Amino acid sequence: MFADASTLRRAPVLLLALVAIVLIGVTGCGKKEEVDPYVYTSLERVMSGDTLSTGFLFEIDAPEALEYAKGDVGIVRNGNRLEFMVAPDIEHNFASYRGSLLGVQKRFTHGVDTAHLFLMRTKSGSIITPVDSVETYVLPSTFMASRTQMETPGAPLPDLDWTRVSGIEAFYPENEGDSLVEVQSIVENFVYMLKHDLTDEQRANPGPRDYSWYAVFPASTFRIVDLGDGASYMFDLLKAKNFPLVGSFSIASIEQTRSERRKEYEGLGHICGDMKVNWFKYANTYVRGED
Repeated sequence: MFADASTLRRAPVLLLALVAIVLIGVTGCGKKEEVDPYVYTSLERVMSGDTLSTGFLFEIDAPEALEYAKGDVGIVRNGNRLEFMVAPDIEHNFASYRGSLLGVQKRFTHGVDTAHLFLMRTKSGSIITPVDSVETYVLPSTFMASRTQMETPGAPLPDLDWTRVSGIEAFYPENEGDSLVEVQSIVENFVYMLKHDLTDEQRANPGPRDYSWYAVFPASTFRIVDLGDGASYMFDLLKAKNFPLVGSFSIASIEQTRSERRKEYEGLGHICGDMKVNWFKYANTYVRGED
């Protein structure tokens, strides 16, 4: 009727084992399955906002090609839409992404309000590879043009002549303090060169600020001023594609001294003043001249 000593000694051990089994079972039941935060969808749906994801994390098929890439910023073209993608040295690394799934974060601002994709990881089969972060990058400032902007009157800026300053003044404010005159036009030839008015010492050891873009017409040239780095990136794209610069421009200053306008600079011609680029267009994307 009584348990022997050996049975009594084993009882605590059995009880402890039973408790351990129960605890393991409870712990196992309470453990949540890890969920990948990246939501698979298409690039089009990501950029149009049709798919939601916590933290705006998405997984997309790597695009077949880039429209353009320089440094850490690349452009994916979808019809007439341009989508910007940021990844470390995407200019040279993009080829290695082909055939992979790209884990990206959709971001809406980085100095400018231009939505873009920031590459976080790549995935080939079951192998996930984190991508180094890019701390500093420059994007163009894109926007939806208003009806007023699209109806900006046109002007034959390519016909401006250094010998006829009155023709240039026709596109310049009549009174000091008036807003600059905005006109739509085309610039077939625009170049990035050393500034024409540098000293010999500056020319001998130029820095980044000693260069400028110029709009070069047959009989006049204007230095482009107040151009943002993002707009300059798009200028490089236009040059690479051999496309003209089409948009809205304003004469910002005029060289009134005829002897100065008479000077002819190699690769530039006759400098007649400064010009601002208000905005320009590539595909169906409008880009501000000032970031």
